[in-house]
Amino acid sequence: MQQYHFLKIVKQVKIKYMKIVVDFINGRMTALDKGIVATPEDRESLESFAKANHGSMDLVLMQMAIQYGYKMALEDVSEVVVLQVLQSKHDE
Repeated sequence: MQQYHFLKIVKQVKIKYMKIVVDFINGRMTALDKGIVATPEDRESLESFAKANHGSMDLVLMQMAIQYGYKMALEDVSEVVVLQVLQSKHDE
């Protein structure tokens, strides 16, 4: 019985910290949309901008690429967190 109680506490703490991570990711994703340089929605948008500018605006292109990479990383982490939360709820 004591082990079950311990596991329940661990799951509650795990879900609490996962919510903190999700809130952090959501905040960062929102910040990406509010910057001076637009964050591309997808790779095609980034490639389209790169082709259209013909080598000018390289600093903007570089920043867009950095932000897109950051966005992809946040989406990957978010997916893992969501899967962990769903697994925790399923295990209850």
